[in-house]
Amino acid sequence: MNNAVKAVFTRGLRAVLMAFFLFIARAFLTWPWLSFIIGAFLLYGCLCFGYAAFLAWTQRS
Repeated sequence: MNNAVKAVFTRGLRAVLMAFFLFIARAFLTWPWLSFIIGAFLLYGCLCFGYAAFLAWTQRS
């Protein structure tokens, strides 16, 4: 894995962790509007993981 793949993978991991912490906050604070932000972070994380997989696939040897 080169630096570009690691960077994109790290962004995806951070997005998923942020979504998890927001999910915990939503559960404790009962703020249902946080669901939209959680969904956005999960979508961004999935896109980052997909792009990292694509970069790793194109750079395989």
